[in-house]
Amino acid sequence: MLSAIILAAGESSRMGKPKALLQWRGLPFIEHVCSALRKAGVEDRVAVFGRDSSEILAAWVPAGEKVTVNPKPENGQLSSLRAGLSMAAEFSEGFLVCLADQPTVAPETYKRIIEFWRASKDSIVLPRTLSAADARMKRGHPILLPAAHRQLCFEGPLDKGLHWVTHHPSVKTADLDVKDPEIIRDFDTPEDYNALANH
Repeated sequence: MLSAIILAAGESSRMGKPKALLQWRGLPFIEHVCSALRKAGVEDRVAVFGRDSSEILAAWVPAGEKVTVNPKPENGQLSSLRAGLSMAAEFSEGFLVCLADQPTVAPETYKRIIEFWRASKDSIVLPRTLSAADARMKRGHPILLPAAHRQLCFEGPLDKGLHWVTHHPSVKTADLDVKDPEIIRDFDTPEDYNALANH
């Protein structure tokens, strides 16, 4: 069994509004991510919100997703991941770490990452794609963490984030090349969001 942790606790300071609620094709970002995970067959899904939790839940109705709140989102992504891991199914074999502001990642990409991981369950799967900006391979999200590395997420320094876990000397990593450029797409500013209108 796999669990998905959808990180949506960021302050969205540059965007000026909760990124989870930004609309694309008539639905909020958070729903696009959760819908893709449902289509990929991930049954255990945990959404992690921050200070905007009430606003998000007033506008978005979970369809089987568990919801938790990071009381101190200023502590960074790793603190939100810990909140999500604490809510995930007890017997999960792996954790798909997803970002709520990646609504354009295709369900097939999630499936590909999961299938690749099933053949190598002891490795952290790091998807990569070709960046059009500089013609280099770049890593993106979602990342798949084996349950064996769950405890590392609770031991790492908060200021180092998930990078500390994925670069820990005790872990094995496996790069997976995918043709989905959306895994490295960021929506941090209104300009980034406006560019989505033509997508």
